[in-house]
Amino acid sequence: MLWAYNAEHLNLLEAYVSARLRERGRDMRGQTLVERLPAWIKDGKHRADVLAGIGRLRTLLP
Repeated sequence: MLWAYNAEHLNLLEAYVSARLRERGRDMRGQTLVERLPAWIKDGKHRADVLAGIGRLRTLLP
């Protein structure tokens, strides 16, 4: 299941999933949103499917 709170959240997910290099910021000890995403979203082999789902969600935005 893929969902987003709003357009900003959807943009963040899209930017993270589409990034080829995911650099770590300061040590937040597992408290950032992207660190708490399910592993299947972060897995590169699911990139195309997740981006397609994000595209479908984007069409539902007002």
